[in-house]
Amino acid sequence: MDSQRLSWVRLFLSIIQAAYLGERFVCKGRIFDLEPTLVTPSDFYRKTAKPTTAYESLLNSLDPRFKGLARTEVYRVKRKGWIKQGLDGYEGVKIRRIKVGEEVFLLPVLSDRPSVGIDTSFISPRTTVIAFCFLPDSKAAHIYLEKHLRSPKTLNHQEFKWAKLNSEFKEMVLERSKLFLALSCEGILLIETDALVSPIGKIENIFSNLIKGCFSGYENDPTQRTLRPALRRRFLGLANNVEVHCDADFRPLTPNKVVRYFVRALARHNGEDFERLVPLFADLKSHESEAIQVADIIVGALRTKIQHEGSLDPLRVLPFDDRKIRHCKGRFARAYYWFA
Repeated sequence: MDSQRLSWVRLFLSIIQAAYLGERFVCKGRIFDLEPTLVTPSDFYRKTAKPTTAYESLLNSLDPRFKGLARTEVYRVKRKGWIKQGLDGYEGVKIRRIKVGEEVFLLPVLSDRPSVGIDTSFISPRTTVIAFCFLPDSKAAHIYLEKHLRSPKTLNHQEFKWAKLNSEFKEMVLERSKLFLALSCEGILLIETDALVSPIGKIENIFSNLIKGCFSGYENDPTQRTLRPALRRRFLGLANNVEVHCDADFRPLTPNKVVRYFVRALARHNGEDFERLVPLFADLKSHESEAIQVADIIVGALRTKIQHEGSLDPLRVLPFDDRKIRHCKGRFARAYYWFA
């Protein structure tokens, strides 16, 4: 690749990052104070007759040769087009590509590593919704809340809390829930249950069985017999040897034990582990953890949808194996899942 093309790849990737962060960008001696913006591939070759934002003005100022080449380079796969190079990582800069319906967005990768956020929300005094959020880039998701939605933070610890958001911001998150899920998560496992409040039995056993019940009980169903181990392996691949962030929501079970039981339950199948387990507990409070704050907003939004009987799309129902909590005497569990 010649030097001109190399410089255009750098320009392409740097615009994606600056636009997402809403930073000042200098191009050809001109200064563009960008508002936080989600970039689409077509932005780089379309022309806006009358730009109304700094971002549109920046795009219109780009070299026509750059824009002409962008039409093919952003979609080229076999010969490492610009998006492909950003996905692979180019000169320390990496991007992600997400799809929401028919729309494609390009995001900068801002976190050093993926993580898992575990958080809960209550539908009623007895019923808990637990979200296990598998986050490829918790920092980018946190910045979306902060800069794109301008969601307010709590006054004491300056963190995002669903319970502290006013109705306007809750409605904004709910309206963009599909986008926020795609932007935030690689996958979600969601469990609704009344087995954790005034538990009948040891809390650690109930918690573990809530995980196991999502992946068992269908051994005689040919479709489910294949699906369930595949789902379990996929979730395990996103959680094993990955930092898991968890608040103290399962007392008396401590957060570090929650993480250990969670990863162990994902790994156990027919009495054997799928692979060597490395549970990693991130010992951070919620105001210190972007992953917990993102999970808090996700579980709050999904709990609200359940409470008002709204659609959980794109999540799918995952029939729960009631045998796993039969000792809880009439308690229930419902499960849902989603992968990007």
